[in-house]
Amino acid sequence: MRSLRVYILEDEIITQEVLKQTLESLNCNVCGMQANAEKALEEINLLAPDLVFLDIRVDGDKTGIWLGNQLDIPIIYLTAFSDQKNIKEAVQTDPISYLQKPFQEKDLMIALELAKSKLNGNKELLVRDKSLTVKVKVNNILYAKKEDHYLVLHLGSEKKMIRSTVQEFLDNVTDDFLQVHRSYIINKNFVSGFSNKVVKIRDTEIPISLSYLKEVKATLL
Repeated sequence: MRSLRVYILEDEIITQEVLKQTLESLNCNVCGMQANAEKALEEINLLAPDLVFLDIRVDGDKTGIWLGNQLDIPIIYLTAFSDQKNIKEAVQTDPISYLQKPFQEKDLMIALELAKSKLNGNKELLVRDKSLTVKVKVNNILYAKKEDHYLVLHLGSEKKMIRSTVQEFLDNVTDDFLQVHRSYIINKNFVSGFSNKVVKIRDTEIPISLSYLKEVKATLL
């Protein structure tokens, strides 16, 4: 899975830079930063980040909570204040977490894991189904098999086809997926058993290539 793309609204330059460096050390891609909520909204609409960190009180007429009300992506609030009014207003925007400044790295790590969990649960792929383009929830895919320029997605009782390379697929799904063979990618959540030669997904045995065996063992054991 690609790095989480994060946007920061924070009007304290030192805090902004510390947050940026900490997020980058945790394998996040900070795609933008701003000190003004209205300008941040314009940039977020253009950049389409996966997650935003919003300082509640920032420069300008609009607050971080105002910005949170405009967004439909996961939010983590940052604030130096803990008064009930701010908390109640922030809760209405359904944030992932609420971090008090100065933040601790361990609290930031927990907030990121909560955000990843929410993003993973909602992640979807667009696939062709006869004459239609339909959405498939990533966490419903048991495994995928490469066939020419396509991947066949196995979803239990049905199959869908997507035009994609193995790497493109891995870049657009969650960390739950693992390549076990040059033609097969599995969802680790559906593994019921494995040996040195095969991994079992429900009643299907999928071959493991020798070149992937070490990684498979390290991941599944």
